[in-house]
Amino acid sequence: MESNRDHSKVGIYIHVPFCEKKCFYCDFYSIENHALRNEFLISLVKEIDLFSRNHAQRFEADTIFFGGGTPSLLTAIEINRIMEALRSHFDVSPDAEITIECNPGTVSLESLSSYRQLGINRLSFGVQSFFEDELKFLSRIHDSHQAIEAVMLARKSGFENINLDLMYGLPGQTIERAAANLAGAVKLKPEHISAYNLIVEPGTPLFASVSSGHVKPLDESTESEMYDLTMSFLEKNGFEHYEISNYSRPGFQCRHNLKYWNCQDYVSFGPSAHSYLDGMRWWNVSSLTNYVSNLSASKLPISADEILTETQLVDEFMMLQLRQGQIDLRVLKDRFMVEVAADFISDLEMNGYASVSNDRVLLTRKGFTVSDRIAEEISGTNLMKLPRLCKAG
Repeated sequence: MESNRDHSKVGIYIHVPFCEKKCFYCDFYSIENHALRNEFLISLVKEIDLFSRNHAQRFEADTIFFGGGTPSLLTAIEINRIMEALRSHFDVSPDAEITIECNPGTVSLESLSSYRQLGINRLSFGVQSFFEDELKFLSRIHDSHQAIEAVMLARKSGFENINLDLMYGLPGQTIERAAANLAGAVKLKPEHISAYNLIVEPGTPLFASVSSGHVKPLDESTESEMYDLTMSFLEKNGFEHYEISNYSRPGFQCRHNLKYWNCQDYVSFGPSAHSYLDGMRWWNVSSLTNYVSNLSASKLPISADEILTETQLVDEFMMLQLRQGQIDLRVLKDRFMVEVAADFISDLEMNGYASVSNDRVLLTRKGFTVSDRIAEEISGTNLMKLPRLCKAG
């Protein structure tokens, strides 16, 4: 195993399921009905307590992430209740990265200043677009002016670490519009930009509209061109492309998301939340009613769990590594006792998909566009198991 992995440190994710309006494309668990809001907070505090009782070790939390849903619908008093529960059961690092996702239409100078006073030091704004018709198509509750104003208010409140979410590949969207959205985001000088292509997820209203023919998805070639544009534009403007959809100024990578992508430990609380700890993954019920009911009976609201096999761990590690544009060959060898076939790596280099430096396979911009395919091909026949050496004695 990798020697520098600290199993006493975890990331914490809090899933706040409430939205003012469910987005057209969203497949995360969220609800518009806030009737059980107080019951949710009581249950959340109880879940944190029950988790701690079931683990003799007191963990240190060096990242905390409030996601959803729309966590910025919670008041500072409600956020404080959650933070107090976390600090009662976890040692929160003095330099912990603490993020809250915000809809630009739900924040004010007062709310942002209150979040800052509670120790939140990173904001993630779901901007998505600066065009009103695109925001309306996505059923966002904010307009472009509110997005710009939200960033200005965040700066005034003292935030120095801000992410903006953008979305491209919308039906009918042009390259020019995608470029304008990127330019609008960069103009606001955020430390981080997450740029995602619109994915038609089963079970969403968007999926139903596409299936019925009312919405025609953007063609793949235009979407691919938009991805190339996103990579080149943001890199030219000083952003490092460190994950397939994420770009940051130097030193501002999202530490919490890096835990997911580097197969590190994290524990999550709230309905539908997923956790990963010591090779075990579990996830909560995707129903606020059932979540509250379980915790009212002092029962953890776990829907299912699994212990990952060694093959699953390797495949997941490879997929997540490639999402970050690399394969760390040394970690692969030390942690899993496997290596990638040399001729496969040579083929990647020869075809312009990657270069090799200091025991790392580094994807080129061209390689990023086919990272999923590379992961599939490696997992198939291009991984070789190394013999485990037994110590004498």
